[in-house]
Amino acid sequence: MSSITNKKEIPQRIAKLIAHSGAYSRRDAEKLIHEGKVEVDGQILTSPAILVDGSEKIVINGKKINTNFHTKIWLLNKPKGFISTSKDPQGRKTIFDLLPKNINHIMPIGRLDLNTEGLLLFTNDGNLSRYMEHPDNKIIRKYKIKVRGKVAEDLIANLRENITISRVQYNIITANIISYSQSNTWLSIEISEGKNREIRNICEHFRLQINRLIRTNFGPFELNNIQKGEFIELPKKIVKGRLKKIGYLG
Repeated sequence: MSSITNKKEIPQRIAKLIAHSGAYSRRDAEKLIHEGKVEVDGQILTSPAILVDGSEKIVINGKKINTNFHTKIWLLNKPKGFISTSKDPQGRKTIFDLLPKNINHIMPIGRLDLNTEGLLLFTNDGNLSRYMEHPDNKIIRKYKIKVRGKVAEDLIANLRENITISRVQYNIITANIISYSQSNTWLSIEISEGKNREIRNICEHFRLQINRLIRTNFGPFELNNIQKGEFIELPKKIVKGRLKKIGYLG
């Protein structure tokens, strides 16, 4: 089967287009193609090397996928007590319990653990999710942290150094004191890799007891005044401008 010609946009490999639609990951799309479960304009594909432009009728397992779409971003102010997954074997509340019932085929970008609050992004674009999560792209995450006691300035200086904990290297980009009292200190910390439980592991290493951990920024997206548990969609124009800032071209 020859490559499908350009009718609408610049041609791209079909697995990439399927991943961009959010229907499947690129790897899963390639697997489905090899299994003969993907059709383009009525023809069953045998190779993932086929080029498409988005104007074709693409059917996977008998179901047409929507390739005529634009990247969307939703923001959620996640409260404590919700896990960042769609289902939980233990029956705990998940972030999807906070979303409207009519929202389908969206995925979170990264995760927040059970007791971490704040900004959680959702998208319909699988490629964007992977782009923002990948450590090589150095997408900045910013957190506000409330820790017990008054934190000394020399400890803040230590936080700014490269830190190795259990053979894992962490690198905080910035660390600053926002405010303090004798009983508590609010810190601002920026990281760029998003390793599992990164902030909590670092604070535990320096014997800082976390009372609250809130993500306020992820790349060019900000929590601002979104209320706890509130879920909003960003306008298309804003999404396009902010994705341009991080070099994401879709």
